[in-house]
Amino acid sequence: MRKKIAGVLLLAALVAVGLIVTVGPIGAVAAQGRQLDGGYCTNPQALPKPGACIALSFGDQTAQGYTNSPDRVLSLRPGTYWLTVNDDSAAHNFSFEGPDGVDEDLTGVADTPGLVTFKVHLTHGQYSLFCDPHRAFGMFVVLDVSGEGQ
Repeated sequence: MRKKIAGVLLLAALVAVGLIVTVGPIGAVAAQGRQLDGGYCTNPQALPKPGACIALSFGDQTAQGYTNSPDRVLSLRPGTYWLTVNDDSAAHNFSFEGPDGVDEDLTGVADTPGLVTFKVHLTHGQYSLFCDPHRAFGMFVVLDVSGEGQ
């Protein structure tokens, strides 16, 4: 069952599944992981409209998820990452799932919290960052984690 991250009460559960949440500036702990940046994008191929697009960037790599997207996979090495999403839409959300039972709504559909940062530890396998109500339209990106760790 998907849980909405709403506050301190879920921190223990998030630690248990390897997903630790911080909101706001991450300061000195940024050195303990690599930065991933997620946001909404616009692509003319996206259905039902061009705004149904989600993007994830790492360094100079960017994956975009929209209807029939050919570039939705981002390849990463195992390790710790800071995932910052910019949720500036009341029509979309960010959800995250992975091979070890991680299945979380990072932001809600009706709220627009702005920048939200999550610490994630990625192991071998495939993860997905997606808009829950629009996933069927292709609004998702895949993180393919393989190779040697950080």
